[in-house]
Amino acid sequence: MPVLILGIGNVLWADEGFGIRAVEALRDRGPLPGRVEVIDGGTQGLYLLPLIQETEHLIVLDAIDFGKAPGTLLILYDDEVPRLMGAKRLSLHQTTFQDVLAAAELTGGAPKKIALVGVQAGTLDDFGAGLTPAVSARLPEALAEVDRLLAEWGYE
Repeated sequence: MPVLILGIGNVLWADEGFGIRAVEALRDRGPLPGRVEVIDGGTQGLYLLPLIQETEHLIVLDAIDFGKAPGTLLILYDDEVPRLMGAKRLSLHQTTFQDVLAAAELTGGAPKKIALVGVQAGTLDDFGAGLTPAVSARLPEALAEVDRLLAEWGYE
């Protein structure tokens, strides 16, 4: 597939659900350009590998740990996104998304372009809670970044 927009996270643990809530919001806005697929990747870890291997352009939406103030939005591109098993862990999942990217590279199936739209999580240990206000407030900006990336990559 030409473009995969992948939300990863766990909606049961407060801000950890940012990536999933972002892809839900994308779907709620209406149809996306052709050849663009939006997937709720949840916490599937290495089960996402076949999807990653089949895509040319990848946008990942996730709650991550930059060590910044809660709600800080940061965009990483291509080689800025750590792929090595020993790299600093940015994802908050047990099997990190970096592990999935490393496996894709090892098998020769890494996307040509990758962008990570990440928000600094604030609260993670509140089972059953929704996104905190600081993180929820960044959803519109994250979706605007997705739109910008799609346009930059020629998928308006």
